[in-house]
Amino acid sequence: MRYVYLATIGQRPQAITVALDNLRLKYSYEEIGILHTDPIRSGIADALRELRTELARAYPELPVELHEVRALDGSPLLDIEDESAAEAYFYGVLDALLHYKQSGYSVHLMVAGGRKAMSVYAVYAASLLLDEHDAVWTVLTPSDIMQRGVWHVPPPERARIQVTPMPFLPSRFAPTTLETLTRDDIVEYLQRRLNRKEMLLERLTDAQRRVANVLALHDDYSDAQIAQLLSLSERTVQRHLQDIYERMRDIFDFGDRIRDPRLALIKIMKGWE
Repeated sequence: MRYVYLATIGQRPQAITVALDNLRLKYSYEEIGILHTDPIRSGIADALRELRTELARAYPELPVELHEVRALDGSPLLDIEDESAAEAYFYGVLDALLHYKQSGYSVHLMVAGGRKAMSVYAVYAASLLLDEHDAVWTVLTPSDIMQRGVWHVPPPERARIQVTPMPFLPSRFAPTTLETLTRDDIVEYLQRRLNRKEMLLERLTDAQRRVANVLALHDDYSDAQIAQLLSLSERTVQRHLQDIYERMRDIFDFGDRIRDPRLALIKIMKGWE
């Protein structure tokens, strides 16, 4: 299996090499990728220069590919300061992940640096494209080692470094789909996810859709009244509603947290929050 080590960079680039040293005890990487914002004016400019120098010195056999995340209009991105910048960072991570997946790599994404918002968007992007052969990691380094600012921890101390897997849901896309997937496809998918009503109706039978639509139009109707309107038995309506509630739990991961499934269904069908 071909592995690529893809890392986000923050003010402490040493976390990237400290974690890589530990992971290389178990995995053999063919390439290193670095996700970064503007390499000249952003807050990580100096860190990126130092990291590139150290990567070339410590791992001369591994090619390094830089992935600059730019603003939505193509201009340099300095930081995540607003919704537009956050969206740009998210799509930048998606582009890098898609590049490696379509190149046949198993991706090990190291969320080792950057603001917390960057970590959140990176993991979300991973959940869209990565599968059971990939991994998302974070590294926990004792404060005294971090303060020393070392690029590599001596072997006797490596046991103190915790490179921890981060949970993520497997890819929403089948491997065959992934081969031809584009960013536009992913944007369309995400937009569809925002439309909860559409998502739910796609998973229902015609009979279940009729019950859901009647409830949306007449949210004060009892099961008996819905049954009368649709010329069904009350028991049949109740069975359809129970099946719809189960679909809701599957699609939206409500689990046991949903207290009033009928109200939740009404909100979804009406497009309420």
